[in-house]
Amino acid sequence: MKILYFKNDKCSVCEAMLPKIKKVADDYNIDFEVIDVIKNPEIAGQNLVLTVPTVLFVDNGTELTRFARNFSVSEIVSFIERYLEFVNN
Repeated sequence: MKILYFKNDKCSVCEAMLPKIKKVADDYNIDFEVIDVIKNPEIAGQNLVLTVPTVLFVDNGTELTRFARNFSVSEIVSFIERYLEFVNN
């Protein structure tokens, strides 16, 4: 599993959420990639990212879920724990 974090430098929410999402990725040992939608519009477009911040969870190139604009860290942690429980059973 990998987390793709889409942001831009002018988004204060993106900047505030980035270290929190990075910590969650570190806590669960999940690959983490930050993508600036201004510098990489083609990647944002390929992933149909229309707003920031957007967090995509992907596994082997398949999107598992996404969180966009209004979400909490607890929602992300809840998804990770449910997914890992499913995968490990």
